[in-house]
Amino acid sequence: MVWAGGKAQMAMIFRWSTEAKIEMAEVLAAGLGMAGPVLLATMSGHLGPGLAAAIGSLAVGGIETASSNIKAQAKSEAAALAPAALAAFLAVLVGGHGWLTDAMLVLLAGIAATIGGYSRFMTATTKRFILFLMIVNAAVSSSCSMEASHAAGLLLLVVAGALWTSVLALLFGTLARMRGSVMPSMVGPSAATATTSQKFTRWKRSLANLAGWQYTLRLAVGLGLAAALRSLLPDHHLNWIALTVAIVTPRNIEPVPIKMTQRALGTAIGVGAASLFLTFELPSLALVVAIGLLASARRLLKAKSYLAYSAVMTPLILLIMDAGRPVESGLLIDRQVATLTGIVLVVATNLLFGKSCRRALLLAKKPSTGHA
Repeated sequence: MVWAGGKAQMAMIFRWSTEAKIEMAEVLAAGLGMAGPVLLATMSGHLGPGLAAAIGSLAVGGIETASSNIKAQAKSEAAALAPAALAAFLAVLVGGHGWLTDAMLVLLAGIAATIGGYSRFMTATTKRFILFLMIVNAAVSSSCSMEASHAAGLLLLVVAGALWTSVLALLFGTLARMRGSVMPSMVGPSAATATTSQKFTRWKRSLANLAGWQYTLRLAVGLGLAAALRSLLPDHHLNWIALTVAIVTPRNIEPVPIKMTQRALGTAIGVGAASLFLTFELPSLALVVAIGLLASARRLLKAKSYLAYSAVMTPLILLIMDAGRPVESGLLIDRQVATLTGIVLVVATNLLFGKSCRRALLLAKKPSTGHA
């Protein structure tokens, strides 16, 4: 039985989805959306602004482009762009203030996590906000003593990169619809949803007990511990602890989620692959091609295999965050250690709060023994 369960879990970890269909328009928009700004920047001789714009592209490069009509697609693009822009603004606003920045990031992530329980749409929106908050914070942290003008410039470049990718996605989506290549499964009627009043009542009721706060608390504890570890070891690049916590913390408690295992293994593969070519300084054109190909592969693999997706994301983020410079082996090791540390934190908080929630549930169900 144990062997059978292990085999089933391994099959899920290495599963390759054959049902998921990806439009070529989406792959092109993701690749060109990220590579375009980098190409323009290398032609001007200033690579930094192009890589900052690529960070913005990262936030919206995974959105479906082939919706039933341009209005529906524009709505999806706006739903992705708005939380990313807000996260970038807040990350730049609170960045560079040491422990106060860490406290504000935990607070912002906690507020977003709580709001996310309102509906499925808000769950996806706040998840995107939290992830991008951590990504932009890492970019700000890597720019030591960033001045206000530079911080504002970074914010504008990030938002510009996201807008550029969204425009490309709208263009390629329109072309796909004109050619009649939109998949029927992507244009079906949406399922009936609860009313605003029903959603609010359900959300308010969920916050009346510990189970309704468990995701917020687990995320806040994980991010707080990540900040503490980074402060204790300032000579190491441990920003990925917080990013990993944000990515793999599930909304519902799972002791060891499959996605977490895929993330750990995928990152290990990605670090190994990155070490093959990031130890050398890439020519400008090779950097542009590498970013474009990785961004395209990221969009393709996201729906096919989270393991492969994680393996591609690691060198892609390294290329963007480290400006195409040669990456020392110590940095790659730090990224790996940070990822594994983040996963350990998530497992620990899942186990801790899982027991607390079960105990609270038992107490709630226990009949009162008091006397009238």
